Amino acid sequence: MSRLTALLAFAVLLAAALPTLAHDEVRVIGAITKKQDASIQVKTAAGKTFSIAFNKETKISRDKKKADASELKPGVTVVVDALGDSESDLVAQEVRIVPAITAPK
Repeated sequence: MSRLTALLAFAVLLAAALPTLAHDEVRVIGAITKKQDASIQVKTAAGKTFSIAFNKETKISRDKKKADASELKPGVTVVVDALGDSESDLVAQEVRIVPAITAPK
């Protein structure tokens, strides 16, 4: 019985610890200001700049069709869904190239 109790206690502790290992989801909407080999910098309309890494699992699209990373250039407006432990540690899960956002007249 003690082995079963220990196993159950371990399972409960593991289940309780899993949320602490999770990353925060972040959505960044703005224009690319700089592109490096495996990252982009995106400036939001509020003026905040985010450095976001991407990897081979990152999905890049334009108009719901697959796009190439070469389309990510300064001046292009994007919506980025990323994961990270903080705003300075973001990895893009998906990058969508969208039309430039303009303020209403």
